[in-house]
Amino acid sequence: MSRGAQIANRVETTMNILRITRQKWLTVLILLGLTLVARNSAYGQSAERPEPSDWFAGDPHVHGGIGCGRSNETEMLSPEQLLEMMKVNNLAVISVLADAGNGEIKYADQDLGMINGQDNAVSTTQRIVHWDAEWHYDPQGVTFERKMIGGHLVLLGLKQRGQPFAQYTHPIFEWAKKQGAIAGFAHLQYLPFAFYPPPDGIPQSLDCCAPLEYPVETALESASFLMEDVHGSDSALQAYYRILNTGFRPGLAAGTDYSCNDNEPLGTLLTYVRIPDGRLTYDQWIDGLAKGRTVVSRNAHNEFLDLKVNETAQPGDEIRLQGHGPVQVRVEWRSLRGDLGRIELVQDGSVVASQTAEVAPDSPAVFETTLTFHRSGWLAARRMDWQTGHRTHTGAVFVIVNGAPIRASAADAHFFVNWIDNLLKQTSAGGEWAEFLSKDRQGAQERYRKARAIFLRREAEARRQGAP
Repeated sequence: MSRGAQIANRVETTMNILRITRQKWLTVLILLGLTLVARNSAYGQSAERPEPSDWFAGDPHVHGGIGCGRSNETEMLSPEQLLEMMKVNNLAVISVLADAGNGEIKYADQDLGMINGQDNAVSTTQRIVHWDAEWHYDPQGVTFERKMIGGHLVLLGLKQRGQPFAQYTHPIFEWAKKQGAIAGFAHLQYLPFAFYPPPDGIPQSLDCCAPLEYPVETALESASFLMEDVHGSDSALQAYYRILNTGFRPGLAAGTDYSCNDNEPLGTLLTYVRIPDGRLTYDQWIDGLAKGRTVVSRNAHNEFLDLKVNETAQPGDEIRLQGHGPVQVRVEWRSLRGDLGRIELVQDGSVVASQTAEVAPDSPAVFETTLTFHRSGWLAARRMDWQTGHRTHTGAVFVIVNGAPIRASAADAHFFVNWIDNLLKQTSAGGEWAEFLSKDRQGAQERYRKARAIFLRREAEARRQGAP
């Protein structure tokens, strides 16, 4: 064989090897891709999502009945219809809340009958449809005979239906707890803030939904989470900040209250929940919600804030420092579309660092900084819009210095003392709200006084720590 022929033969052999190698790599990559797709399908993942694989987007406040934006309808939404509606915002979970209260939703019995502690049969590996309940007896805007002022309770994880009644919220929390369920207050967006004369933030009049007993049952550890709904507002955040500053750790949640949100799609407001092992179940999802492993979005399933403190701590986690010192903070703002906004870090209720940023689907914005904690406190991140306030907000990371409890604000503890003083005054005999506790005044006011004493103690402890 001539030298030229030998070279040509070697070249052809090399090309054949390269072709085989390329085919093998393509096969490996295809198999790897199929494995990832199969894994994601099993864990409830999909491609178009800004959150990491161990976070799951859901709407914990959905109604399928006839009322609000569906008042003119004649039939309840079916499980199949609700499952299809989840696809608009690519939701992994929805909590369909039956009306366990005043019967504002028509044909409530049909909805209540769906509560059995199990995912509905239409659920798939990627989407969970689960029936639970909302309880309320509004003091204003309804014609029903029974009314109460405590607020709207979202009950998650119920095993059986029921329509218990009390003139205050604690008996309902206990009813849910006996079933292994969690419960929290909805509609924090309706609390007054930044528009009213002193005492700004403390409701002086009644409306349909304001959670008047949320400081009481959070302090007495009945409430597991606080929720903003419908269209949300920054007043919900102020309530959340104040309760964190007094050392309590409720989860932060958001949901649409569909169809009472002008019929906007499910998940227009949503809650991302982190499940550490990445295996989606309804029980794990609501457990993560109660433990504060959440990020809320008022911008549907379009963006996500990834907060990490000291590289590993995420919302709901705790860091312990021996003596005061710095923590390293990293926030990554991810979006499925281009946007401009401001990333802010909130420490103990105040913005301590911020960065204006532009984001695109393939270009997340990253904000890194160092913050110092001189005493125990908390840290959260939010993405702000100039016109509409927060668009996304993380749950808190808790920083414990020298083992001391979080008492970040004496003023906020005193705010809740004043809040409860107002409750006691208004609900006492002769008060403007006395009629709403005509039968349960003693039990309700006993709860109020217990919570007031807790806030008084925490105010004193905060002052000893040097907190403002």
